[in-house]
Amino acid sequence: MKKRKTQLDPRILELLKKKLKGKISEQTIQPAISKIRRKNPSLTLNAAAEVFASKHNESVQKYFSERDRDAFKTTKIEKVSIKSYRPRSKREIIQLAKYNTDDELLKAHLEEINKTYTFGCYTATFILCRKVLENLIIHHILKKKYPTKLQQHREKYYDFKKGRFLDFNVLLSNLRNSSADFDSERDLVERVCDLADGFKETANEMTHSLYHVARKREIDEKGFQEILNLIAELERSLVSYAPEETRDTVKA
Repeated sequence: MKKRKTQLDPRILELLKKKLKGKISEQTIQPAISKIRRKNPSLTLNAAAEVFASKHNESVQKYFSERDRDAFKTTKIEKVSIKSYRPRSKREIIQLAKYNTDDELLKAHLEEINKTYTFGCYTATFILCRKVLENLIIHHILKKKYPTKLQQHREKYYDFKKGRFLDFNVLLSNLRNSSADFDSERDLVERVCDLADGFKETANEMTHSLYHVARKREIDEKGFQEILNLIAELERSLVSYAPEETRDTVKA
């Protein structure tokens, strides 16, 4: 008896990948063909591929040899349960939040915001937005506006008694009360505070309440990207107008 063909014709594999693209995962094709052949040992691999193809209303017989054709005709096919997995479509990430920065941690948080928003995890999105605003106000606004180590400056963003940064609502209050220090950018500071207020109480409620689950509309109405744009404009003004003696410590 002649030894049956043990190799799958690569043209058959390529044809199946092409015909079934988007219908099943490419990674499942060869294992499925091998499983069919193990259940039907008198089949060649190419004939087993035809059994697989026929389950998906396709055919690969145009690449059959005489041996393949004979094996396919004479074998009583035993049914084989084949699980076909559809390829997972890669969802495009919605860019809810963009901010030009070299800060890798800030970049990571923005990426996380965009991912949670894209996949509908809106409560997580809301809380992350507030977290980003807190850090921008501390590190990109207040620390740059008040770069000295004087306690009267640091206490605008740092709680010396608790040994940590101030809570978001206190940060906003301190920034608003210091708006006169920003001279020509005073209105810009007040606008940032007005918009960021929307993330103050609501985010607190979402964090501590079992019953408040965020909705997409709540995120969209807050205008998060507008706040980021205003903060970026404010940050650029702080770098541009920083006193000469402190400019070395103020980096974008």
